[in-house]
Amino acid sequence: MSENANPINLWKLILPIGIGVSVSAYLIATNLNLEALHSVHLSQQLVIGLLLAAVTVICRDAAFMYKMRLSTGNQLSLLKTFQTITLWEFGVCITPKISVMPFVLYLLIKSGISSGRSVAVLMLNGFFDNLAFVIVFGVLYFFIGNDILSFSFVCADLEGHKIMQGIRGFADYAWVGYLLILSACTFLGTALFIMPHATKIFFHELAEVKILTRFKSRLIFVGDEIELTANEFKNKPFSFWMKMSVATLINWVSRYMLAVSLFYAFAVTDFSFLTALSRQYVLWIFTSIPSTPGASGVAELSFIALNCEFMPVGLSTAIALVWRLYSYYLYLILGLIVLPKWAKQIAASS
Repeated sequence: MSENANPINLWKLILPIGIGVSVSAYLIATNLNLEALHSVHLSQQLVIGLLLAAVTVICRDAAFMYKMRLSTGNQLSLLKTFQTITLWEFGVCITPKISVMPFVLYLLIKSGISSGRSVAVLMLNGFFDNLAFVIVFGVLYFFIGNDILSFSFVCADLEGHKIMQGIRGFADYAWVGYLLILSACTFLGTALFIMPHATKIFFHELAEVKILTRFKSRLIFVGDEIELTANEFKNKPFSFWMKMSVATLINWVSRYMLAVSLFYAFAVTDFSFLTALSRQYVLWIFTSIPSTPGASGVAELSFIALNCEFMPVGLSTAIALVWRLYSYYLYLILGLIVLPKWAKQIAASS
């Protein structure tokens, strides 16, 4: 991506918001039970659950800031780090999954990180994010077993909703997504820490394949940057890797605990916290499938489809909208606040 290219335009803002609002309106019209909503009263459990949800947001962003500072070698001030992670999350909200990395690369370069270092930051964070997912999912499976992918179709809020029933049925194949993430983690780990030079040669040779000639420069660039990234981080002390690991775990477990906190806030019966937590890993696989910008629409429908048994009948739509407010609309709003000031700073420094 060119350093002068601007990946942000009006349609990238309007489209995800429009899709998200449309799906929310559909869910409210077809699935919101006003009687169930009226049954919600201010209670100690509700207050604690909503406060815990807010704490998860603070923890995930604080951990994200910390690992960003670590991986950039503290080149960014605290304010710039906050701007960077806010706009990173904002980028996730307004672009499809396949377009997020070019956006973040542009963001890092414009924030004052060299292009080589920016690619290193992306690769390292990508590796740790995938590794955290693989390890925690494996640990949860060890404790819970097949309950991680045990989906009963007896769920009142899904009656008459063929799409959500289909999503719940398709969740049995979540292992395919897990294996893909495991493969990506294995590839990145091997490329960065075991055979960086061999990986570089592999990409250079791949660039010579006739059907891939249109991607030749990109493939050569990726190969070169993998070796540069490996050299960048190979002499880091053990403490660096431990700090990155802990920060990544806190970041991602906090993201998934948001939903569990909301289930607790509105719960009328007991539910398994571990099962509810593990279900968010399955949900992440669904929202990671390249689809709409920010997974708008897909996220709301998948959230209800995969978590309906943890929510009181009639309240799944309301809880899904609160979850989306914490995990999506918050970053849209913060991004729209931070973006103009960040853009002025970039323009002034150019």
